[in-house]
Amino acid sequence: MPTIRDVAKHAKVSVGTVSNVLNGNNNVREETRQRVLDAIEALNFHPSAIARSLTTQRTNTIGMIRTELRHHFPGAESDPFILDLIDGVSSAAEETRTGVTFWTIPVGSAEMELYRDVVLSRQVDGLIVFALRDNDPRLAFLREKQFPFVVFGRPDSMTETNWIDVDGAHGIELAVTYLGKLGHQRIGYLSPPGEQFLTRLRWQGFLSGIKKIGADIDMQLVLEGDFTERSGEINTHQLLDLEYPPTAIVCNNDRMAFGAMRAIQSRGYTVGHDIAVVGFDDITLSRYWHPPLTTIRQPIREIGQALFHLLLAVIEGLPTDGLGAQLIKPELQIRESTR
Repeated sequence: MPTIRDVAKHAKVSVGTVSNVLNGNNNVREETRQRVLDAIEALNFHPSAIARSLTTQRTNTIGMIRTELRHHFPGAESDPFILDLIDGVSSAAEETRTGVTFWTIPVGSAEMELYRDVVLSRQVDGLIVFALRDNDPRLAFLREKQFPFVVFGRPDSMTETNWIDVDGAHGIELAVTYLGKLGHQRIGYLSPPGEQFLTRLRWQGFLSGIKKIGADIDMQLVLEGDFTERSGEINTHQLLDLEYPPTAIVCNNDRMAFGAMRAIQSRGYTVGHDIAVVGFDDITLSRYWHPPLTTIRQPIREIGQALFHLLLAVIEGLPTDGLGAQLIKPELQIRESTR
């Protein structure tokens, strides 16, 4: 089994420098840090064996890394959905005196460098991965390193991964069929970012709902958002500028719905009476907005708790049968933004 001295020799640095890298010391030059990480990977060195408790070889900390997919609009850093997810994870972690470390990183090379750094230096015992993308490189890396992780969302290879997800397709279909019952046929759709894996799943739900109510698909009514209020507002103005604007809009999160309602009201329309709006998530603000938002509820705080308990089972090598592939049905919460 390689030792810290072997790593130092391989990287041509001192043992103290290796120790500083393992402990996250920022005083190490980036070039040197990368050399140490390369040596750790080449030697398959597991620092937890010497840097952590000799009894458990654990940090008693789990991690969450949030990837910012886009930077078109400001405001993503305070996303209530993410805050509720973190709150759920943290509340469950407190019960076992487990720490939670949270990082935010832009998509790109820096993202995978952070994953590599966290995994190879064993900063945490396991990771919760979310905001999945098609052919997600993070999952391939974590599988290769045999590092404990669980996923919020449905991964491309479900047989190799423990995951929990909300049936977003069913949720969007619920929203569309409900609007159909209210008499709406021209329904706008503000989709998630195209690179997210859930985008394709929810689009199938929209198509299914449109088919069920006997409406036609008009691609002019379909616009891509980025989960921020600003994108919901801008896209809704674009929909309202059409010769035949929609009578209802389905948004893929509540924040885009808030932006949509702001745009509708700025044009002198009444939300609900003139144009109906449906969100997705049911964050706390949705029931206090003006008007209160009809939305698809996913129990995000409870999901955060379940993700933590699932990850803990993976870390401890316990069976995850019945826990590691959970698809939760969302519910329609009807409020005043639809009439």
